[in-house]
Order: sequence, then structure tokens, then C-alpha cells
Amino acid sequence: MAPVFSRWCCILIFLMLYAGIPLPAQNSTPEFPKGFTGYLSLQQGVVSDFKTTPDYYQVGFSLAPQYTVIPSRLRLGAQVAGIYTQGRWGVQAGPTAALRLFDMRAGVFGTVLNVQLTGSHFWGSFGQKLAGGGLQAEIFQLFQLAFTGYRDYGNGQWWLQSSLGFNLIRPKKKTSSDPFNP
Repeated sequence: MAPVFSRWCCILIFLMLYAGIPLPAQNSTPEFPKGFTGYLSLQQGVVSDFKTTPDYYQVGFSLAPQYTVIPSRLRLGAQVAGIYTQGRWGVQAGPTAALRLFDMRAGVFGTVLNVQLTGSHFWGSFGQKLAGGGLQAEIFQLFQLAFTGYRDYGNGQWWLQSSLGFNLIRPKKKTSSDPFNP
């Protein structure tokens, strides 16, 4: 158990150090503005132990409010999900973090999307203890597309998911007199 703990500690320390490094290009982006954001997502995927069949399909809704801790870089928050799998409904909840990796810009129109590395830990209704993360793209700070993988170390399974979300709580943007130079 110690090697796994050490590996995750090293990864967490690296991400915290990376999040604290100021980069000039990072500070000029309008992505990850200070304030709250919250996505309501529809998610689906598979639950598998990769040894026995059948694998189980899972579908559900999740709500993930987050707050920008380091503007233009890091958000922390929580996620609550209602999941249907293996013929029953369950609930999962836990902390989550999003680290902005890069933006895609569209000239004078600003940024189109930003790509984030996410990490989460959830506790579920049926002895589930999920740890993992993935990549997500935030499109126009309005929609979110995510691909994640979690190890359920409580039940010895893997959860592979994709989700599509809509931002219910959008941070207020700075207003400027020149619409082409925010």
C-alpha cells in the first residue's frame, strides 16, 4: 500500500507546485476567472473489473460547483452525482479539482475553449470509493465535454465515463469599453 500512496503524493505535490508557477501568457487569458462556476452534466460509461463479463453500463446526472482558487489556473470544488448502474440508483459525492492546461484561441474573438486536467475522489452508496480523473474541455465557458477514469478501490472495479455538461453558474466577466480588447 505504501508505494501507491507515495506515487499519489508525488503527483499531488507536482500539481500543486505547477499550479503555483506564474507564467506571463497564462495571466492574459480570460479563462478560469475568479468566482464560482457550476456544471450540470449528463454522464455515461462502463463499470468493469476487466476480468469477468458482463461489464455494466452506467448513466447519471452530476452537479459540480467549483471556485477558482488560483485565477487562470486552478479550481477546487465538490461533485454530487446520481448514478444508475447494475439495476439500481446510487449516489456518489466528493471533492474535485481542475487544473487548466491550455487554451485554444480564435483571434479577435478570444478563447474558444480551455482544456483541463481533473482529479476527484468519490464515495458512493454501495461501498464505492473512486479515485481518478481525466481530461475535460470547457467550450465558451458554457459547455463541458469530459473523459474520465476512476478506480473503485472499494469494490475492485474501474469506472470509465464520458460526460456533457452545461454551466449553470457562470462567473461575471470584466466589462470593457472596447469589445475587441477585453
